[in-house]
Amino acid sequence: MKDNQVIWGSRIGFILAAMGMAVGTGNIWRFPRMVAEHGGGSFLIGWALFLFVWSLPLIMVEVFIGRKTRMGTMGSFGEFIGKKFAWFGPIITIVLAGITFYYSVVVGWTFKYFLLAIQGTFTEKIDSAAQWENFTANPIEPVIYHFMAAALCGVVVFIGVTKGIERMSKLFLPLLFLLLIFTAFRSVTLPGAMEGLSFMFTPQWEYLGKASTWLQALSQSAWSVGAGWGLYATYAIYMKKRDDIAQNSLTAGLGNNSVELLAGLTIIPAIFALAPSPDYITEATSAGNTGLTFIYMVELINVMPQTYIFGIAFFGALAFAAFTSLVAMVELITRNLSDYGIRRNKAIVLTVALIFIGGIPSAVNMKVFNNQDWVWGVGLLLSCFLYAYAAIKYGVEKMRDEIYEVSFIKVNKWWVYSIKYFIPALFVIVTGWWLYQGVTWYPETWWKPFEEFNVGTIVLQLGVAFLLAFGLIRFNSKLRSSVKEEGLSDRESAPPSNTDIREEL
Repeated sequence: MKDNQVIWGSRIGFILAAMGMAVGTGNIWRFPRMVAEHGGGSFLIGWALFLFVWSLPLIMVEVFIGRKTRMGTMGSFGEFIGKKFAWFGPIITIVLAGITFYYSVVVGWTFKYFLLAIQGTFTEKIDSAAQWENFTANPIEPVIYHFMAAALCGVVVFIGVTKGIERMSKLFLPLLFLLLIFTAFRSVTLPGAMEGLSFMFTPQWEYLGKASTWLQALSQSAWSVGAGWGLYATYAIYMKKRDDIAQNSLTAGLGNNSVELLAGLTIIPAIFALAPSPDYITEATSAGNTGLTFIYMVELINVMPQTYIFGIAFFGALAFAAFTSLVAMVELITRNLSDYGIRRNKAIVLTVALIFIGGIPSAVNMKVFNNQDWVWGVGLLLSCFLYAYAAIKYGVEKMRDEIYEVSFIKVNKWWVYSIKYFIPALFVIVTGWWLYQGVTWYPETWWKPFEEFNVGTIVLQLGVAFLLAFGLIRFNSKLRSSVKEEGLSDRESAPPSNTDIREEL
């Protein structure tokens, strides 16, 4: 094996890197809010079910495609199911880039609040709402932290897959679990916390009859596990040929859900135990992701025993979770640029610059941030569908048999049915539901493309994404033709890790 053929140093390295990629802010700030708003234990039933009929099947598809093609998302689909479907890759890459731009801003927020916790800011009585508004309204400070986040991720990717990403994951993931175990233990031992625990794990049966409970459970699983983003496929490029896809995917998915449960055990019991009034619980859980995390949790930390330690642990866990996810996004974009012939070091610099510039509007304007979160969240559902369709085109049964050749876990018909029937049907249902919400929530402005939340903005931005995707396909075709005219073989012009590693691992 040649030196430039990079693989993970160990199986646990890949699993921890995959978990680090999946575990992000959505695990810590969105999951507890969804549990609180949608019937506690009732929500958990749907959330656990969709891990196995949506997220886990898509993880396995991604890993299979990434390991088989040894290419980034841009080029893998043309290699996997033919040139007619090569446009799948650019669409998925553009959706991921759209998410990365504003997610880097979020990582910057977590850095800011982690530093505030270290400084002891939350040990004193403060106006948490005013603090958050002053920070996000500042045109300079969020941009600085946004740049720090993108640049630090670039450094990790620059160090390398095994020396950078893998070592970071082996350090940060255990530390993340330890911090969340501490915060969860501290919360559940508070006086009055048992009421929160009971609410969290007791099904409220009337919620099981509500469509919103199931739809939000699906969206939580889809967005928190990260299936369909192309990130698992990117990390799978560096797997060995005989690595167990099913077992590794299951471990990563269950690990991600474990983090969510620890986050729920941290936030929900604390709210029930420390809330000054019953109305406070409703206010906190309906304040949105940022409101719950940066306003209400700060207020609760302020009255929490061991305030200083708890504040560092909570925001440290949030920062670590966010950072490891962003590293994977930087690697995905970098890998695609490398596949186009750009040297990896230059590709990293270009990626960081692209993320920084693309994220500035979201850093300086919360309306833009909310708009981007809305648009690319729907775009992610499209990415999931494209991966499912690629598996169907390749042959789901054929893929299952190839996965089972090196798997200790038997992949049964449930996996085939999920890919062929459940995921396409759920894609239509959930996408239709989100678009319906956009129309009903804003009946007078749903068609205006520059409003914060509406259908028009989704159609416009995804339309531009499709045009850009087909433009990239044409550019790639001309690039390949030019290379052939110069008398260079694909092996000579492509990065050495694409073809060589596919043959030798």
